Amino acid sequence: MLERLLEQRDAVTLVLTTTTAVKNLNAQQWATARDLASTLQPFLDVTKEMSAAAYPTASMIIPIVDGLRHLLQATTGGLDVLRAILLKNIDDRFGHVFADEELRAATTVDPRFKVLSFEGDDREKAVDATINFMAREDAVNTGASQTSSSASAGEPTPASSLWAKLNAAKSSNAVSASSATNDAASRQILNQQLATYLAEPTLPHSENPLFWWAANRHKYPSVAAVARRLLAVPATSVASERLFSKAGNVITKKRNRLLSAKADSVVFCMENL
Repeated sequence: MLERLLEQRDAVTLVLTTTTAVKNLNAQQWATARDLASTLQPFLDVTKEMSAAAYPTASMIIPIVDGLRHLLQATTGGLDVLRAILLKNIDDRFGHVFADEELRAATTVDPRFKVLSFEGDDREKAVDATINFMAREDAVNTGASQTSSSASAGEPTPASSLWAKLNAAKSSNAVSASSATNDAASRQILNQQLATYLAEPTLPHSENPLFWWAANRHKYPSVAAVARRLLAVPATSVASERLFSKAGNVITKKRNRLLSAKADSVVFCMENL
């Protein structure tokens, strides 16, 4: 609305000269309105970005909050007090997102952002969070294959020796040591895979990361498994709320006898045509 007012400044000023009911803005007030519109413009951009119909994912949350904070801090002059208040409110409301493990990993596995939004220790924490998710996905896949193998092996035989407990303890210690060695080696492999992925050029932020992963999932299978899980998480509920509104426009008091299949088809056409 402020942008519209500024665009029509000459017309508004001309109209207000013919009436005494409303006073025209002075030069300082017009300058304040211009600074206010400039200060709030990034919030409008964020609203449009996060309300897009292309389902912005959770990987966009940290880069957008970080970019908004940086813009407010880097801009000087004009309404500095307002920008300081807005920055404080952003930190109070969204400061916790930088410590969220899932959001860190989701941002890292998005080829548009990777670790560019993190600095210092936060970058290392984002890498560690991603490796933890990679190890978890590998463990889930390995556990599923082991479960199917053990199910086909049958039930274990009961202990029949005096030293069965002692031998079992020795075997358990050996397995634990071997498992620790294997975990360290596996984590090193995951670390190398992630480092190679991070060395790839980043995509423009307007590109679809899913297309990139469809073409590169075999190069980085463990990273791709995390991307497949986390990049499916929507960042906002705007898209679903918009769909509910369209359904409300289809099913009304005068159109309350629509079959569910017919209503579903009509809503689908409205959403996609």
